[in-house]
Amino acid sequence: MATRKKLPRRFLACCVTFLLLSGGALGCSNLMVDSSIVHWGATVTANCTIWRKHCPFLKDGEIQMMWELDGQLLHGVQYSLGDEAEFSSVTIGPLNRTVVSLSCWVLKKTPLLLNLKQIHAGYPPSQPQNLTCITNNTSRSLKCQWDPGKDSLLQVRTTLKGFRSQSGCAVLLDPIPDCIPEMDQNSCTIPRQNLQLYQTMAFQVMVRNGLGVAQSELLCTDPMDLVKLDPPAIQSIQSVPEETHCVSVAWEEAKDSNYMKQSCDLRYRTEADQEWTLVQNITSSTRQVQHCGFLFGISYQFQMRCQKFGARYMSDWSPTKIFTTHEDSGHVPSGELDAWWKMKPGEAGQGTQVQLLWKPMKPKEAKGKILGYWVTLNPREHNGQLSTLCNTTELHCNFSLPSGAQRIYLMAYNARGASPPTEVSLQKKGVPVPRIHASPLGENSIVVSWDPPGEPTSGYVIEWQRMTSVDPSYDAEISWTKLRNGEEKQILIQENIEPYQRYNISVYPLYNDGVGMAQHTEAYTRQKAPSDSPKLYPGSIGKTTAQLHWEPIPLELRNGFITNYTIFWICPNDDMSSAVVNSSVNTLTITGLRPLTMYKVHIMASTMGGSTNGTILMLYTKATDDMDISFAYLLIALLLVMLIILVICFYKSKKMKLQFWPTVPDPANSSLGKWAPAVLQEEIFPVNKSGELSPIITAILMLEKDKKKCLSCEKNEPPKPLLDGPWSDPSNAGAAVPPSSPKPASHVNRSESVQYAKVLLDSYHSQQEAPSSLYLRSSSTQPLLGDLMPSPEPYENLWFHGSQPAGAHSCSFQEEAIFLEGALLDFPLLQGVKIDGDEDLSNF
Repeated sequence: MATRKKLPRRFLACCVTFLLLSGGALGCSNLMVDSSIVHWGATVTANCTIWRKHCPFLKDGEIQMMWELDGQLLHGVQYSLGDEAEFSSVTIGPLNRTVVSLSCWVLKKTPLLLNLKQIHAGYPPSQPQNLTCITNNTSRSLKCQWDPGKDSLLQVRTTLKGFRSQSGCAVLLDPIPDCIPEMDQNSCTIPRQNLQLYQTMAFQVMVRNGLGVAQSELLCTDPMDLVKLDPPAIQSIQSVPEETHCVSVAWEEAKDSNYMKQSCDLRYRTEADQEWTLVQNITSSTRQVQHCGFLFGISYQFQMRCQKFGARYMSDWSPTKIFTTHEDSGHVPSGELDAWWKMKPGEAGQGTQVQLLWKPMKPKEAKGKILGYWVTLNPREHNGQLSTLCNTTELHCNFSLPSGAQRIYLMAYNARGASPPTEVSLQKKGVPVPRIHASPLGENSIVVSWDPPGEPTSGYVIEWQRMTSVDPSYDAEISWTKLRNGEEKQILIQENIEPYQRYNISVYPLYNDGVGMAQHTEAYTRQKAPSDSPKLYPGSIGKTTAQLHWEPIPLELRNGFITNYTIFWICPNDDMSSAVVNSSVNTLTITGLRPLTMYKVHIMASTMGGSTNGTILMLYTKATDDMDISFAYLLIALLLVMLIILVICFYKSKKMKLQFWPTVPDPANSSLGKWAPAVLQEEIFPVNKSGELSPIITAILMLEKDKKKCLSCEKNEPPKPLLDGPWSDPSNAGAAVPPSSPKPASHVNRSESVQYAKVLLDSYHSQQEAPSSLYLRSSSTQPLLGDLMPSPEPYENLWFHGSQPAGAHSCSFQEEAIFLEGALLDFPLLQGVKIDGDEDLSNF
């Protein structure tokens, strides 16, 4: 919210007058800033003015003004001049953006935009450096280029200016038309018509932006001194007849430069050399030169370049011209050959396979063109077929070494004969160098140094080979060089060296009687992040652990020495954990995981030059470990074994069986089964024959001749006839039961097949005389629990106790029963029942 202040009317009137005079008719509002282009980090003050008379929608009411900077609201200070005008000011900064937009708004029902301005921030222009100009000899145009220096972050205008000058550019005269470079270009070409050739001119680059102007240093020169000629063309190369080691080179000048005095350079080299031999300042007016020191029968490469005499720039080198010097027919090759070899065991029935390598003979020692190389076991018989191992024009040959051979001889020959034999020992038996070190020197060279062994050496062989994922084969290409000075301790190797590739470097000391063992090291000239990542695979996954393993990156894609592997795993709530292992490890077991949880896992391989992430692997932990399952199975098996052992013990031990399953006596074979009371001993009971089954007693109903009171007898329902037994016959019903006696009630239940017998007696204590007993037989299956009487204790029959309550004389079947005659005949077990108070059983 802007604040409102009342200012003196005279001051505000002066401000309004000033704005009107400086800006003319500004319309409804005006937005002014200190500067639209400011230094980086500076502050800017802005003022916004509104004239009520020019804004019809603002004539009445209070005006609320507001500011916005790149979409961010700002609070300014607002002043009012009554009904004339409203002012608001704001200070922004420090500015740390190249362009910002500042706008002034008025707040009504909706914000209304009044004015907008852009403010640029940056730096003053830097001074251009290294102004260089070259005159094209064909078009005579002058092309200049320069280094613009630090970016000012502001829009700049660059101009290449030229002046005619006097007194060594101390006085600048008429300027030539300005040269405006194209957008984002740091060069500009001045056409020929704007140049003053063969006169001193001054050239300068001027850069201007909203914060200042910068100028380069003056380039004071004659445009013709800046000319760069086109390359010359070599016409012919010939041997000088009188001087067998000299040649004559003739060339043709470039077009439009034959009138100029020129200075030229000549360079040459053999096809095997990397370095050029340079001959400078050739100023022959005949365009021909002779040079000596060339070797016989050697192919050379020649090039030339020229410049205007006194000019700054040489032309480009001419196309290469090849020339072979003539043969020296009077000499044979001299000197020794540098040779090296590789060996592998031969197959069955064959000798050791040897690959012999050698360097070309030096031109000074070749004495002409080398026609071929010859390898033999005996140098004295170089024409014999038996001793020749190979004869080739190449720089290598393969052969099978005869058994027992330890030395071979290599010779080069030309048209005149063979060189002295070079002896090659095929034994490696000397001590190696104690230490070897390799360090890069640029992207295409490695410095190899070593400590000398304790024994004197005659030289060293340095061998290097690019390493691959496949084991190096016998025919793999190797690079090597030989040092004949045993005092050497260092060498720079440059042949076949590339960045981001691993090289195996070996140093072999040379002794008088053979070659020493190798000492190896590995090196890169430059390293970067691996081009591939390891392939990650899951192993054993448990409840809280997960085992991972990965395959190493192929050597060709590592781009450096792997320093470590970093394994990351992320749980569903985005909590990330990691573990770092060294490059020799290819497995890792992650611990502390959550059961039944999905994890995202990936691996990162790192070198000294960077790191590369692999693809994501999803892992899902288990609910239980395999150990838990195994333990549960083991526990169950143990319990089963224990149970089996207990069963066997119970089965084998009689005491244990008696404890759990005691022997129950058979009542039929007991003494009670044969015992009978004295009162009943005189009675004779029929005995069943052997093998006959006793009748099954299903029910016993006791009937008394005297009528007793029965609750159920109060009902006037006639009794139902018996379903079975002797009383079920109607012809016997009247004879068995006296008419004055109540009819017996039979309770029959066939819901279950359980058969039983129930004895119902009247109170013995109220029985004075025993009437004749009758019995009824029934197949009732009434459950025992249907009896409402309490269960008797063991060896106690409550039916015969005289202490029963009066209500106990009523049976659960609501009837009164009596013993029937002959009951004891059907119930022989009752003879042995001992009843307390047997003195009352006189009639039993």
